[in-house]
Amino acid sequence: MKRLPICFLLLLLTSAGACTTRTVVDQSQLQVAPSLVVERFLQAANMRDLETMGRLFGTEDGPFIDRRGRVETELRMDVLVEILRHDRYQIVSERRVAGAVAPSNRIGVDFLMPNGITVRDVGFTVVFASSNRWLIREIEVDRITEAAEE
Repeated sequence: MKRLPICFLLLLLTSAGACTTRTVVDQSQLQVAPSLVVERFLQAANMRDLETMGRLFGTEDGPFIDRRGRVETELRMDVLVEILRHDRYQIVSERRVAGAVAPSNRIGVDFLMPNGITVRDVGFTVVFASSNRWLIREIEVDRITEAAEE
């Protein structure tokens, strides 16, 4: 039996890892993008840009507008516009959501509402979607609506 040279065996061993497939997530995008998505969503809400809102809101499976269509997206985002319209906002916190299936962050936002009320630490849960971008999955709108009732 013919023996293979040791350098050939080493080459085979070192190249074996190159043949495997794995999903790579850009770590810089994981740290910077969640708050930028929230900022863009809040700008779109103040401009009543329902389409942009529908593209920034969704789940791990993708944007809301792609799954629900234009009509339903416009109706639901229009409700959010009425709640989220603000004079000023400030992102005050960001932390990873423990135990989430997909990478998720909670972004805390303080709002100054048009009626002069300040609402503190409204949570936006942002999830890393299969489309390799961050989407807002959940907004703690009850914090805003309860503050308006007081």
